[in-house]
Amino acid sequence: MSSTVDISIIILFKQRDEKLQQALDSSKFAKEIITVENSSIIDFSQVRNQVLKKATYPWVFFLDSDEVITPESIAEIKKIIRNNQVDGVIINRQDVFYNQIIKYGEAGNIKLLRMGKKDKMTWKRPVHEVAIINGIVEDSNIKIIHQAHSSISDFLTSVTSYAEIEAKYRASLNKNPNILQLIIFPIIKFIHNYLLKKGFLDGWRGFSYALMMSLHSFNVRVFQYELKYQRNHAKTA
Repeated sequence: MSSTVDISIIILFKQRDEKLQQALDSSKFAKEIITVENSSIIDFSQVRNQVLKKATYPWVFFLDSDEVITPESIAEIKKIIRNNQVDGVIINRQDVFYNQIIKYGEAGNIKLLRMGKKDKMTWKRPVHEVAIINGIVEDSNIKIIHQAHSSISDFLTSVTSYAEIEAKYRASLNKNPNILQLIIFPIIKFIHNYLLKKGFLDGWRGFSYALMMSLHSFNVRVFQYELKYQRNHAKTA
């Protein structure tokens, strides 16, 4: 497909990323594709805001290397840009884990603000970052497919890495860890994903997701305590 849409697609990828080519192939309809290596990023919003300034076109679409834009979404992207009635667009993300779509739990119905006007968009938070649009935002039928994790060990590595960044972010806001939250929140997180949001209907994959979400909640607070200990130890040293 020739590059026919006036939009800049920005793709974050890791070194030796085997999934990157699929993301690139799904983005060929765009007139500009910008790739950013993210293996050592500790503040994703800062990087996204920096690369946002480099985009050539008024409209931008953020994509991760383990995601692809579905072919049927291209027509709607064109329509949104042509009509020019909104400033930001919420898209739908479908997670695939071990060749099966995750239909339940938090990952079963993910909506993300990934497309918007360059001069209206700002990213916040260093991890689990969110886009803020200064203007009109609407839902869309645009869909991306997320090849979530190649293995349980890969999933665990990601959960640990993101939890550590989240803990540092909370420390920067002077948010202190709470032992009650450390005990209760991971349990609530698991129940929320596995039972209340019916993650059990996704079989062992749903159990894995619920467990990893719970582990993330636990790790964030453990890392908070570690940072608190390191700060206090440094003061007394």
